[in-house]
Amino acid sequence: MINKLKQFIKRAGAYSLEKRHAAEHQLSFKSGADAAKGIVTEVDTAISRMFKEFVGSNFADLKYMIIDEESIAELSGDVFELCAQTDYQFVIDPIDGTMNYAADIPMYGITIGVLKHGCPWLGIMYAPATGELVYTDGKAVYCECNGKTEIIEAGKASVSRVVLGHAWKLHLKPNHFDGKLILHDYFSAVIYCLYMALGRVRGAFIQANLWDIAGGWAVCKLLGMGLYDYESGKEMTTFTPEFFQENCHVRNMQILCFRKDFEMLKDLTTGISVADGG
Repeated sequence: MINKLKQFIKRAGAYSLEKRHAAEHQLSFKSGADAAKGIVTEVDTAISRMFKEFVGSNFADLKYMIIDEESIAELSGDVFELCAQTDYQFVIDPIDGTMNYAADIPMYGITIGVLKHGCPWLGIMYAPATGELVYTDGKAVYCECNGKTEIIEAGKASVSRVVLGHAWKLHLKPNHFDGKLILHDYFSAVIYCLYMALGRVRGAFIQANLWDIAGGWAVCKLLGMGLYDYESGKEMTTFTPEFFQENCHVRNMQILCFRKDFEMLKDLTTGISVADGG
């Protein structure tokens, strides 16, 4: 399965690069979302259609469902009940960082996650503009770039000074980083998770949708990291109402990190913005 998913995501990435320099993307906006969060391009919807055809052609013998950012509204019924009625949940974000993509900024990604009975299993994250592909087959984590494939060592903590997160969602303490850490934002949860897996950043504050993090969730979990609830410190382990809302949005802010870094990262803030769902 993982090899077929890799072939698909590379094809989708090539398509995104082909269309990336379009003089003017055909933009639409999701109902009820602001401009920054709600942009959809024709490339998002095209990759979404491609994925449905791909899964139907290659995995018709499986009992599965697809959870897709561009077609979540088409799911009829309780999403958690639908998940419980299937063995595999294929989750895709066709373009994560659409605002960047539409502006021809290369910080965007494509991600696919496969949940097995609601638990993260397989995951792929691809940054087409940089050619970096990180994935797990459920046993190990690999990085492909520049024609080389390497195994990423599990449990290897980063010494990076960079922490990722949306500044407007965090109430940072005065002198919160004390010159030791830097808060940065790439406006893409896929890039957050990809850079965590590659050891480029120390941690990430994430409040996202399932399709943004499903691939990275599987990858980072196998590397020894967790998605921890900001308030309780409890690790998010399954796709259930405890952690997710009906629209597949995480209920609370999560901190993606190694367990030993959780308290240190939380201590950088005095709270999170309630207006943004925290």
